Amino acid sequence: ARLQARSCGETATLTCYGGSSGGTSQNLNTDDISYAGAYVRYLADTAGNPLWTMPSEVDCSEWSLPIYDAGTVLALVKHISPRSNSSISYYDIARTIDGLERDGATKSSTPSLLTSCATNGGQLGIVADTTNEVYSSASYKASKAVPSGLIVKLVRA
Repeated sequence: ARLQARSCGETATLTCYGGSSGGTSQNLNTDDISYAGAYVRYLADTAGNPLWTMPSEVDCSEWSLPIYDAGTVLALVKHISPRSNSSISYYDIARTIDGLERDGATKSSTPSLLTSCATNGGQLGIVADTTNEVYSSASYKASKAVPSGLIVKLVRA
């Protein structure tokens, strides 16, 4: 579901809520964070479209990911580059959440919100695995989309 218009100015830099980073700890359950990552991977495998797309717009909108029964976690995707047509693989979103690769078992070398922020929650830019064939498909190229300009936020549901 789309949330109200948000302000622009956030970056892809890792920000954990609470402590020295500022903000308020979200007191998330780490099992719920892991579930959110696994559910997003499930969406990649079953939703019929492996991409989350946010077209160019004038505000930096924020949408909640459609994760059923996520417990303490509300996972949001925010457009931080409103002039771009951003489209990113659900697998890349999942990796940003839980630090696991496409298979859901192999640990990624890139930072994730689970491994970096844990129960505090936070936000982090989604890094695309550009070796994923979806980014080289004819339909992706024709869409003029870019696999950047989006962040994931984990906050308390």
